[in-house]
Amino acid sequence: MIAGCKNTKIPNSVTSLGVFCFEGCTGLTSITIPNSVTSLGGSCFGDCTGLTSITIPNSVTSLGNFCFGGCTGLTSINIPNSVTSLGEGCFYICRGLTSITIPNSVTGLGDYCFSGCTGLTSITIPNSVTSLGWYCFQNCTGLTNIKMKSSTPPSTGFWPFSGCSSLTTVYVPKGAKEAYNVDPWNSYEIVEMENTSIAAAPTVDSQKASAPVYGLNGRRIGTADAMDALPKGVYIVNGKKVMK
Repeated sequence: MIAGCKNTKIPNSVTSLGVFCFEGCTGLTSITIPNSVTSLGGSCFGDCTGLTSITIPNSVTSLGNFCFGGCTGLTSINIPNSVTSLGEGCFYICRGLTSITIPNSVTGLGDYCFSGCTGLTSITIPNSVTSLGWYCFQNCTGLTNIKMKSSTPPSTGFWPFSGCSSLTTVYVPKGAKEAYNVDPWNSYEIVEMENTSIAAAPTVDSQKASAPVYGLNGRRIGTADAMDALPKGVYIVNGKKVMK
């Protein structure tokens, strides 16, 4: 381990971080990756146990195998929409990771991708993901539920949820329960989710012009016939959420 490795700023001239670039830098707690970087190599930050958070710029398109493997102190990470795949063991035994957002740009999760991430309790897999690798969520003992956005279950490698002792429920889109009634999904309770997306704001013609409009804080801010003057946002009209 390179315990003496401290926080550093990567110059803008760097376009990629190579294999084992910062591996074992246990003294590294934060790092700034410039927009010039397009890829993070295998085990790039492997076993950087002091690293607690990191922001990946939109210039990065790929995360190498075991890129953050063994980063047990990592509690949060922002994956940009530019990333299309998460490599094998990308977040292997990142025990401190309690939540993560997988962007819609990602099409596959590699083998052992989140294996040993015991701090994860729930995860949402976007409809862009078409495959889950072998042992993808192995030993994620804190994982209680998975939310699937796709009506078609992704292909899976061998035992993607092996050792997920707390996993009980898989949430799927409305009407997709039958599609998920296959291995490994049917090992858990499959629950269809209602469509909770916020509808576009009705036109004023379809509302009573005098209907009160409230902000999400419950404060009345006007009437329906004056919505054009309100800034873009989410409002409550006639007891329903509408988006302007």
